[in-house]
Amino acid sequence: MKKYLMLFLAVATALSLTACKGEKDPKVIYDEASKKTSELTSMDVTSVVNMQMTQGEETTDIKMDLDMKMADINTENMRYQAKGTTSLMGQNLDILMYYENGYYYMDSMGQKVKYAMDLDAMMKQVKQSTEGASVNSSYLKEITAKKDGDNQILTFTVDAEKMDAYVQDMMGQLGTNMEGVTYTIKEASGEATVNKEGYFTNSKIKMSLEMNTQGETIAMVMDTDSTYNNPGQAVEVTAPDLEGYTEIDASAMENQ
Repeated sequence: MKKYLMLFLAVATALSLTACKGEKDPKVIYDEASKKTSELTSMDVTSVVNMQMTQGEETTDIKMDLDMKMADINTENMRYQAKGTTSLMGQNLDILMYYENGYYYMDSMGQKVKYAMDLDAMMKQVKQSTEGASVNSSYLKEITAKKDGDNQILTFTVDAEKMDAYVQDMMGQLGTNMEGVTYTIKEASGEATVNKEGYFTNSKIKMSLEMNTQGETIAMVMDTDSTYNNPGQAVEVTAPDLEGYTEIDASAMENQ
């Protein structure tokens, strides 16, 4: 099961920031919030993801904490940093990801690698975060909205069949797709909070899916709780020590 862990974490990271909003027509609010979020030039998001993977009689519980910061989004000066810890099988695995000046750096499981990534490719990855993981409102089956003081709360369910196609496309864009691997979304639902300025401040997602590869099926359940810290405010991104990274070909990451 370990060989599928990093692939699944890529899915989890990319999906961990899905969000939405509430009042007016809920879908209109969702679209407005997605647009406003996509126009941010800086973001600071923390997420806690609790996952359970089941293959046959073997079940693995996984917890991932991720702190992601981005500055100067969609410019040649963009800087991106994500730091997190994954807890599984009694071990804590730390990971650091960083991007600047056309290079993506990753420090995980005792390996420090870097590889060239142009801005367009990086922005495809960032877009998954800044547009609520790019889930179009047409993917949503039901949305209800209610007021909570100055905030709006949106509760929703997702069309599982449409999400199947979305996940396949997303993994391809991120370069983490694997030949012969398919994903089947069983169900997905969530709740999101939007403040009076119209920014996402919190989102909670619950999703169950299956990953199928080479005749094997791995069932997954993922609960995500993401907080958008001070949306609309400038974010400072400090570069880590970039010495000691081994440069590799980006295609090597797709085969791990």
